[in-house]
Amino acid sequence: MSNKQLEILKFILKVRMAKIHHILSYLRPELKGKTRKDKDFESGRKVLSKTMRLLQEVGYLKQHRVSDSSEVYYYLTQEGQNEIYSFLGITELDKYKHSGFDFDLCYFPWRVPPVENIHSRFQTEIQCNILAFNRQVEEAASDLKNDKWVFGGIKLTDICSLRDNLHSSPRSSNLKENMQYKPDGEICLNLSRYDDQGNLIETYGELAYYFMEYDRKTEYGERLLAKFRRLNNRLRELKEKNELKYYKGMIVVLEDPRYTNNQKVNDLQINLRYLNFLKAFNAMCGEFIDEFNIIATTVSNLENTILSLRTEFSKAFKYPLIEAFRLKELHNTFNYSDPITDALLFDYFKHTGDVLGRFTSDRKYYCIFFNIEGLNTQKWERCIKIFNNLQRVAVEKNEAYVIVPIVVFRKLQPYSRGLIDATFKTGVESLFYDRLHIMDLCSNPPVLKKGLERIDFLESVFIVK
Repeated sequence: MSNKQLEILKFILKVRMAKIHHILSYLRPELKGKTRKDKDFESGRKVLSKTMRLLQEVGYLKQHRVSDSSEVYYYLTQEGQNEIYSFLGITELDKYKHSGFDFDLCYFPWRVPPVENIHSRFQTEIQCNILAFNRQVEEAASDLKNDKWVFGGIKLTDICSLRDNLHSSPRSSNLKENMQYKPDGEICLNLSRYDDQGNLIETYGELAYYFMEYDRKTEYGERLLAKFRRLNNRLRELKEKNELKYYKGMIVVLEDPRYTNNQKVNDLQINLRYLNFLKAFNAMCGEFIDEFNIIATTVSNLENTILSLRTEFSKAFKYPLIEAFRLKELHNTFNYSDPITDALLFDYFKHTGDVLGRFTSDRKYYCIFFNIEGLNTQKWERCIKIFNNLQRVAVEKNEAYVIVPIVVFRKLQPYSRGLIDATFKTGVESLFYDRLHIMDLCSNPPVLKKGLERIDFLESVFIVK
């Protein structure tokens, strides 16, 4: 077989079943996101279709059309699986001996994948997207002129590694199987490390693992609580083995809203489901609230969500923020247009670079800028905690200035639990929400909001108590 044919079989082995556009997007990352209306995509699809037919003719692939649908999935026959296992050097002795990340795969007996199962197809869609995204970044890394994936002075060579549910299941647990937590998958981020002064220690060297949950809103009430009861068991076992420090959280991936005519309604659907997960986690895994993060996103936002978890991305936060300060629209608000004064931004955590502080030009306000992307529980908890500490010190020292928390995003609109459900805006969080502003750097020019309501930069924008 040709290298291309072997690569197709290896990809399908990894994801178990795939549509032709999944395979094409992986083999040719430059076509990712395109459709049959694009000439280069259609041309690539026709060429790939011929190869797929050839692999079917020799007995390595089969195709299955989903009932009441035009969707066609390809999967390996037993002969096809044996062929690619032989090529990769995988035998029955390799069961549970490999990580499952990238193409370091274990041996599993052949079976027909559950193509008719909606959840399995949803899982396939997400896995194929992640693998194609990773391939896209890998190919850009080899192109010296492509600087799209440069963050914090580092050109990313990949985004993450992925493994499926079979490889993510516990391999040495003392618990009964029905009490074991089995995620839908896992990703591993190999992050660059910086010291406390913000200097690069090494490019790639810090591993961060996240459990993946591909959620179609089928679990509520006791079923959802039972999932998190099992998660609590898994976290305890990881803690006993001193491995919990590597597991940073869970990413819940939701289907994109079916109706896009009202963005607020669509966001609310996602946000309320996120709250379901957060409440279940707090109820069942209370001892791990400070150690384990709950993050929610959608299929279309997953790539940016994973990107936002990279240290290199957060380290690059100050550069677009400084550029925003130089815009004419912001002069009456911050008056930070003089580049000589940019050094006055105080970097609270230089190894991550995602919390910056600075006075306005009249020193009436001390603005603290937090980079938060999407639905990220621990980022918001940290944000509120830092604000409360700064506010306490200001009161104790009888300072005249007002502290203003400004959450800034570059990719994904951030929501906290208090912005979704007003009942959380109580106690120690009430003052934070009274003063909260959000800055959208996705828009050109940037947009400033008080809470979730847009306000004009030219007005007196800091409406605070």
